[in-house]
Amino acid sequence: MTLFKQMALVVSFIIVLVLATVMIINYNNAKKDMIQSLYQTTVNNIATLTDKLAQTDGEEAEIQSVVDAAFDSGYYKMILFQSDTINYKQIDDSLPEGVPEWFIKFTNIKLKPISADVTSGWSIIGKVSVIGDSGVVYKGLYKIFQQLFYLFIVSVSGSLILINIILHFVLKPLKKVQEQAEAILKNEFIIQKELPFTTEFKDVVNGMNAMVLKVEDIFNKGNEAIQKNRELLYKDPVTKLFNRRYLMLKLLDLIQQNNSISGGSSLFVSLNSIEELTKHLGHQKTNDFLLQFAQELNNVTKKFQEKLIARVNATDFTLILPECDSDVANDIAKKINKKWEELSKNNNINQEYSFINIGIYRYKPTDTIASLMTNTDNALAKAIAKENGNTYFFEAKDNKSAMGKEEWRELLEDAIKHNRFHLIFRKTINFQSKQIQHKVLSFTMQDKNKKEYLYGDFIAPAINLNMVSEIYISILQDLFTNPHKDTKESLISINLSSEFIKDPNAFEQLSMLLQKYHKTIPFQLCFEISDTFTIKNLALVKNFTKLFSKYNFQFGLNSFTGESQDFHYLKELHPIFLKSDTSYLLDQSDNLMNALQVVTDSLGIVIIASFVKEKEELQKLEEKHITTIQGPIVDQLL
Repeated sequence: MTLFKQMALVVSFIIVLVLATVMIINYNNAKKDMIQSLYQTTVNNIATLTDKLAQTDGEEAEIQSVVDAAFDSGYYKMILFQSDTINYKQIDDSLPEGVPEWFIKFTNIKLKPISADVTSGWSIIGKVSVIGDSGVVYKGLYKIFQQLFYLFIVSVSGSLILINIILHFVLKPLKKVQEQAEAILKNEFIIQKELPFTTEFKDVVNGMNAMVLKVEDIFNKGNEAIQKNRELLYKDPVTKLFNRRYLMLKLLDLIQQNNSISGGSSLFVSLNSIEELTKHLGHQKTNDFLLQFAQELNNVTKKFQEKLIARVNATDFTLILPECDSDVANDIAKKINKKWEELSKNNNINQEYSFINIGIYRYKPTDTIASLMTNTDNALAKAIAKENGNTYFFEAKDNKSAMGKEEWRELLEDAIKHNRFHLIFRKTINFQSKQIQHKVLSFTMQDKNKKEYLYGDFIAPAINLNMVSEIYISILQDLFTNPHKDTKESLISINLSSEFIKDPNAFEQLSMLLQKYHKTIPFQLCFEISDTFTIKNLALVKNFTKLFSKYNFQFGLNSFTGESQDFHYLKELHPIFLKSDTSYLLDQSDNLMNALQVVTDSLGIVIIASFVKEKEELQKLEEKHITTIQGPIVDQLL
């Protein structure tokens, strides 16, 4: 219960108690006064009645007449005349008109009879006893009760409204304190600028502001340290491009990522001699020339968001362009040649002595790093050997036995219709405690003949056929509606592919699915998105994270390679984990790793090493304070 509700409840109780006490006292006083007034009236009336009875000289008929007349006057509830020979009584047992029975029982007025002797001369002719008419008291008290009740309701309502307004005003700063505290729990950095006037609240806000500033300062220093160390470790100091070290870490992820044309193009651009440039321009101008050339490489490939350009040695540049087909790759090579000619002309460089060669290889997702590098290098060698021209393009022939587009469409549609996808859950664990942190969903597909297709086999055709969203929605619906033993009391993480996120219909379809099933999902849910894709499509990914947050689902980033120039995007997205290839994490220097962990710790993010294969890697990861892993080795540890 909130402080506001507690205070409102206590104050309201006190107000109600005080007002109720006042009302009860007023009611009881009124009751006492009215009964006393009735008693005095009855005493006065009985004196008059005895005088009239005394004048009857004991005649029974006259006595009855006097008693009846007095009773009909309405002042009495009961009149009893008793003598040696006469016993005459008049009594009214009817309930007072206009007064509810429950009020009569509640009030319960009991009047004692008042008696007096009736004398004629010196002789007593009888005794009369009367009880005043309590109906008058009941009616009067009921009217007073109604007035007091209405006054009580109005007073209580007015008081509660006033107290509510006052408490809202007094505790308004506390609401912001609460919001700031909740933000801190979510690792959000919010500074409250409006300080409350209440001293205690002001001290709390100042303390929380100081804590937030301190944590944010830690984050900023860690962010700066990462950038500096990353520049030293993975950037070429002359061209500001990535170096060979980063290329080899990132290459496999770029080759295997899902894209709409099943692969991409790699280009090796080789300068024949750096010495000739230096001889003509000098060392500093040569560096400036190479920097300009690197900028031109970025310019001619700017439409490729997932690209990677690296200077692998003094004379060679590598361009990895996912989703780049052969025609576009050849066109880029022409533009690179043209830019080189322009730069050479502007710097008065003789192209007979200083020139470039370009080898192009059209790779597929099935390529390995070795095959890509070998084939591109062979293309470059043939470009160098050509007598006419300086560019050579190579593309491996397609497998003629592979299925055609319509065959894949039929197979995928059948799998979706008959739910022929098999869900697989791979564990992510803390290798020290052996506790399962979450399970990552993967899936395979079967055709009607039970032939199994791995994810990598069918996802590229699915992308070409624009069926990725249909597959994912089908998988999620199966996960949400059908019981799976691996999901019991678990956090299930689902890796959403870049193609799914980019599909304009995916957001609406996923939103409808989550809205329909979010209350009945019997396990915790988390979604993963590629870090590289997130950096390039931050606004799009933020829309999805808001959707996840709406239903209290969690979010994480995978394929993390520290590509961003600034890690403030992590503050905006609030992922619960960063998954990174083990080879990348182990390649980090101690300074860079420490800086990264400062950033993640300040945001409450867990670093997870993926693709862990060997036990020897565990000790190295532990030395870098990484204890959460996933990969082939997990099953050996459990």
